[in-house]
Amino acid sequence: MKNLSILILMVLTIVLNFRILLADEEKILAEVGPYKLYEKDINEMIKKDSQIQQFLNSKPELKEEIIKTLVNRWVHISILALASKKEGLEDNPEVKKELLELEKVILAKKYFEKKVQNLEISEKEIKEYYEKNKEKYKEPESIHIKHILIYIPKDADKKAQEEALSKANKIRSQLLKGVKFEELAKIYSDDTGSKEKGGDLGIIKKGQTLPEFEKEIFQLKPGEISQPIRSPYGYHIVKVEEKFPEKILPFEKVKDLAKEECFQEKQEQLMDKILEDLSKEYQPKIYLNFENKGSKNGQK
Repeated sequence: MKNLSILILMVLTIVLNFRILLADEEKILAEVGPYKLYEKDINEMIKKDSQIQQFLNSKPELKEEIIKTLVNRWVHISILALASKKEGLEDNPEVKKELLELEKVILAKKYFEKKVQNLEISEKEIKEYYEKNKEKYKEPESIHIKHILIYIPKDADKKAQEEALSKANKIRSQLLKGVKFEELAKIYSDDTGSKEKGGDLGIIKKGQTLPEFEKEIFQLKPGEISQPIRSPYGYHIVKVEEKFPEKILPFEKVKDLAKEECFQEKQEQLMDKILEDLSKEYQPKIYLNFENKGSKNGQK
């Protein structure tokens, strides 16, 4: 008898927990007329929006504010939709046409999503894709540099510019005499972001900096001190620490990216095949008339 009571209690507990869970899943966050917005709908909105996902990854503490914004937007749209129906706009031919087009877009999207569900890619396919597209995973030539910046304001007159150049040349002379680059960078550089690090700018890849600046620094050899290089910020004295040649990144380093791009390619191939098969079934008719080419084109 005691065991039976325990069993009944366990069953009741499971049922109660299930009902609580079900209630949570069906929690209503807003209601406007016949429309209801559930918590799971908002969660789905957030899950499908990559921008919101990125934002929440950097600022998770703002999740409640984002939910509030989404709920308010849903409420506003619902209110406007009810007002539109009250005025009979849903029977407007133009509105009916737009709704039909929207319906087609949603159905097409859901149809393709259904077909993609079972799409898989193997390790072999990813490697084959990588080998075929190695040029996409090429890392450009790069250099590790340090610099000392002599800042020139945008409105500086000719005399101020000449004084800045003179200062840069004097610093360069000290460097050529053997004074440590890091010491002079901490004393003279106007780049507050790098001066305390001895002017270290880290590794710069081709294409990451100003073209006129890039042209000069990539001509330097390791250990070489540049002439003052002019940029919109002023004069730079640059020292190259190390140079790295252009290279193709190994498979393991870009595997995730290659997998994503390979999957995208397979989706596109699947879409082409689906459209080809469905075109045979539904026989679409296209009528084009390009008078400017002096011909009438029709495709059936």
